[in-house]
Amino acid sequence: MFRSAICGVATEHREGFVFRTDHAPHYVLLCFRTPFFCVLNGKRYEGRAGDCLLQRPGSAVIHGPLAQDRQFINDWIYFDGEKEELDPLELPFDTLIPMEDRTVFAPLIDRVLKESVRRDAYSDRLISDSIYRMLVTVKRAERVQKNEDTPLLTSFKELRVRILHHYGEDWSLQKMAALSGYSVSRFCALYTGFFGVSPMNDLLEKRLEMAKQYLALNVYKVGDVAAMCGFSSIHYFSNFFKKRTGISPAAYL
Repeated sequence: MFRSAICGVATEHREGFVFRTDHAPHYVLLCFRTPFFCVLNGKRYEGRAGDCLLQRPGSAVIHGPLAQDRQFINDWIYFDGEKEELDPLELPFDTLIPMEDRTVFAPLIDRVLKESVRRDAYSDRLISDSIYRMLVTVKRAERVQKNEDTPLLTSFKELRVRILHHYGEDWSLQKMAALSGYSVSRFCALYTGFFGVSPMNDLLEKRLEMAKQYLALNVYKVGDVAAMCGFSSIHYFSNFFKKRTGISPAAYL
């Protein structure tokens, strides 16, 4: 899990403020609301309001306003996390990343602040989830900056969200392909290439996931769950569910 050390939202620093340390003991995420300078690996950069910066423990951290008489405001959080949690994200450390919204991290840091005070059985998980969301936001912004998402991939991502969000609809490959503007064969090839799963199997996995959640509530009949999740018949749903999970839907209740 990710853990927070200290953090702040919309912190207004005194005139002439410059933050400097040669051995920050935690990971640091900064999002600047005003123009600023920073020094990364001995090189000075000038950043704009909305830029963010993610730094590793032990990094030299220097940042402040562009001029001593300039206002300097930022959102910031010091946090810790395990290597196995961080490495898969391939985060852009020690790199200025522009954000579309200069206050994007504020509600997440605010949640961390509140949970740090509240401290009940759920607080650690909510703090960890909030930090994870911040890191994913940074990673996505980096991808936009590098133009890794081509217009075609972006359109397929939007279509995928639409399909999986409306998992209960009567989807067919022909209907999906029509929305993409491609033939069925071309649509399936592109979808599988982008997401590593065929469109119909992707949809079935989503339906199975939602069926498990509905069954776990123990308030719906098996036939109702089948219908809500888009399965054409209770017979097909029961066979599919048992094949994937090893038990019948009724036994899952």
